[in-house]
Amino acid sequence: MMKITINSFPRCGFGNRILYYYNLRQEAHRRDCDFRCVSWDGHQFFEGDMLGSEVGGGDPLGFCLGEKFYSYNGISTRDVFKLKEKPTVLKSTCAIHFRGTDFHQWNPNAVLGFDYYYDSIEEVRGLVDSFALFTDDPNLPSVTMVKEHLSSQGINFTEGGRENYINDFSFMSECDYIISSPSTFCICAGFIGKQKKIIHSKNWVEDRASKNDKFWVDLLNGGNEDYSIWRLI
Repeated sequence: MMKITINSFPRCGFGNRILYYYNLRQEAHRRDCDFRCVSWDGHQFFEGDMLGSEVGGGDPLGFCLGEKFYSYNGISTRDVFKLKEKPTVLKSTCAIHFRGTDFHQWNPNAVLGFDYYYDSIEEVRGLVDSFALFTDDPNLPSVTMVKEHLSSQGINFTEGGRENYINDFSFMSECDYIISSPSTFCICAGFIGKQKKIIHSKNWVEDRASKNDKFWVDLLNGGNEDYSIWRLI
């Protein structure tokens, strides 16, 4: 029987591994065939059969990410990815994600500034009870400025620990709102777990769409039930 496979993962982060794996499951669903996947760091956090057939062989799927995400919507992200352990997150919590580190070299425009976060917080502050901040780069000026702003306004917030990435990821996946960054780590948390209202940077999304970056083009055009934009700020 025909089978589609991932035989190896390139060196990449958790979000990219999730996207590549999801594309495998989508393609297997589209072809109505089995799938097989090598063990990958992170699959152990999800319920169900994440590795598929134990029989070797098959048609390998080349490395692909967001450009394939909206191409075929046969199986929901929330059916593929069900976390074994879900944190208890208070209702009306908004996650805020900041990405720095390698983004400074990859594309400085992806390191979003304080104005975006300030305007996004103002958009939701009457709708939420608290904020939860997550970042891989705690020295980002935008992180410091957001913390100072929230504190000055007497707004409740917590901070992720960064000691264990799955804890941050799981918490974000159960929030009602996400003020997102362009990070696939945050985007994946957006389409797993609770259905959420997602905010993205208008400047970032429109710039990437103007460059024909397919994921952002598709998202700007409405996305799908798994992942769409609630507000562009």
